[in-house]
Amino acid sequence: MKARSRSSRHRAGTSLLALGALAAGGGWGARDPGPVLRRYYAPLARVERRAAPAFGAGVERWKLITARGDTVRALWRAARPGLPRPWTAVMMGGLQTGDRAALLLPPEAPFHVLAVDWPWPGSRTLTPTEFALQLPAIERAALRSPSVLALAAEAVARAPGVDPARIVLVGASLGVPPALAALRLTAVPDALVLVDGAADLELLMRLGLERHGWLHAPATVTAALAYQAAWPLEPALNARAASGLPVLLMNSVRDERTPRSAVLELHACLPRATVRWRGDPHLHPSQGDVISRLAGDADAWLRARDPGRAAGPEPRAAPSGPR
Repeated sequence: MKARSRSSRHRAGTSLLALGALAAGGGWGARDPGPVLRRYYAPLARVERRAAPAFGAGVERWKLITARGDTVRALWRAARPGLPRPWTAVMMGGLQTGDRAALLLPPEAPFHVLAVDWPWPGSRTLTPTEFALQLPAIERAALRSPSVLALAAEAVARAPGVDPARIVLVGASLGVPPALAALRLTAVPDALVLVDGAADLELLMRLGLERHGWLHAPATVTAALAYQAAWPLEPALNARAASGLPVLLMNSVRDERTPRSAVLELHACLPRATVRWRGDPHLHPSQGDVISRLAGDADAWLRARDPGRAAGPEPRAAPSGPR
């Protein structure tokens, strides 16, 4: 009975994402994500920081507060002392990982990290009844996720000890669509790293529903309808926001969650990106050795582009507000 209960809650969690998008409504007309995404953005007003020694040396809890009172939770971990001009990674991972993604990187990771939590304060696994009662909040959380990353990038750019010309935006797995969409709201990042990402959200939603027990026909219909609200997060529509940035795409040839066609569609949207393939399954928090290797590869890629930034695009000024 317990196994059945867990399976039911997992299916409800996937339904939460798809039906939450459907509840948002959404246009069948022009596909310009900018106006929709900007509705969920407000300028950063202040940052509250406090030490979190229980998580290790150099770890802090951050609260980002916007001009209209919205808050964003994040976890900061400073690079080890003595590193010359470390990069700062602003990252969003999976729904269950949240801001603790900062703790998944090895202590010797060669950069500062600020990992943001998904802007959903409730339970990450809901029963169907709980889900139905919270539809409006679920909608707002999904479409607010790019602004959360944008605010985090702007917060670290103001932080003491951070080089504002060395900020990299990182999206992993479910965090890939918000990471690309965030570039419509801020010009702070100097590079972009996407891990185990893909385009074609409608296909990904259908496969996610089927993976959690939905039959093909209802999963297809639900995903198609849900996409009519989730489309502002579609990577294929937001890829051009990364124009001029160095981009690193890291994917697995053994990804059991993401079809190769969707991965290659993302790659086609970012034709100037550096592409790195590996042989491990889809990234998971338990894969400490894989995470450590990916962190090292990303740092080497960033530093290879570094000398005077002569080979890369010119640093872009931080905006006063969203683009």
